[in-house]
Amino acid sequence: MSGVSEPLSRVKVGTLCRPEGPPEPMVVPADVEKEDVRILKVCFYSNSFNPGKNFKLVKCTVQTEIREVIASILLSGRIGPNIQLAECYGLRLKHMKSDEIHWLHPQMTVGEVQDKYECLHVEAEWRYDLQIRYLPEDFMESLKEDRTTLLYFYQQLRSDYMQRYASKVSEGMALQLGCLELRRFFKDMPHNALDKKSNFELLEKEVGLDLFFPKQMLELKNELCQLPPEAYVVVVKNVGLTLRKLIGSVDNILPSLPLSSRTEIEGTQKLLNKDLAELINKMRLAQQNAVTSLSEECKRQMLTASHTLAVDAKNLLDAVDQAKVLANLAHPPAE
Repeated sequence: MSGVSEPLSRVKVGTLCRPEGPPEPMVVPADVEKEDVRILKVCFYSNSFNPGKNFKLVKCTVQTEIREVIASILLSGRIGPNIQLAECYGLRLKHMKSDEIHWLHPQMTVGEVQDKYECLHVEAEWRYDLQIRYLPEDFMESLKEDRTTLLYFYQQLRSDYMQRYASKVSEGMALQLGCLELRRFFKDMPHNALDKKSNFELLEKEVGLDLFFPKQMLELKNELCQLPPEAYVVVVKNVGLTLRKLIGSVDNILPSLPLSSRTEIEGTQKLLNKDLAELINKMRLAQQNAVTSLSEECKRQMLTASHTLAVDAKNLLDAVDQAKVLANLAHPPAE
């Protein structure tokens, strides 16, 4: 099986029947032979998009079924409280070196997994991942009643995005999604808290920007911050040329669009031009203060202005695409 995840299935799900009192750990019978006892390291998602950072060790036997392993994790409280949609969860076996994956049937035993899959590679190269594998038919409504599963599903999707898609979307889109995750992660933080350089540096040091933004964007940020002042002019000039080409291409199709769409697009163009002027202004300030105590702050403002411009460019393209669809001017690319 390839490393590409299969689509989520839709099933009718019930609830997890919890025992009276606190959950009991899975009990391994005392008369089980030592060689039949297994300890599975099952990884799960949290605020980190890397599932390998969080795990639970599950002691079981070769006769233990996969559904019992899943139930043991859910009842432990490690994922969160009051899980109602236990049947949504599944266990995935992933080979770390090849990205080969296998979805494990709930009634499969641990021994069968080892005989069928783990024997194909060295044992230490496999990882068990707890995943949302199935969705209820009315999952939009059902997940409202199970906040733990809803959050886990969100963390799983976000992990897939960060690991497989974040590097492929536009910088503007990556910036917006990263900022939304920042707001969710620090939901009680004042909206202007990161305007202070000390707060931003604390976030970067203690939490890490890689939790919110793709590696390529952070590398670009570091490259810009390390540029000598004399290089700013070249960077901003290249940005300006690219944006002028974008605006020129938009101007070419404006006459063919409805009046309402033209008004919206022209407004977006004006905003983009204004923010380009702001970027040029921040660049000049950074040059002027290159050897002063304001150097780092001016660099940060210049980077912020460049990100704003990237968002403007994306919004302009989105507005044009939407207008073309409404005007029946959008055509699929030729084969």
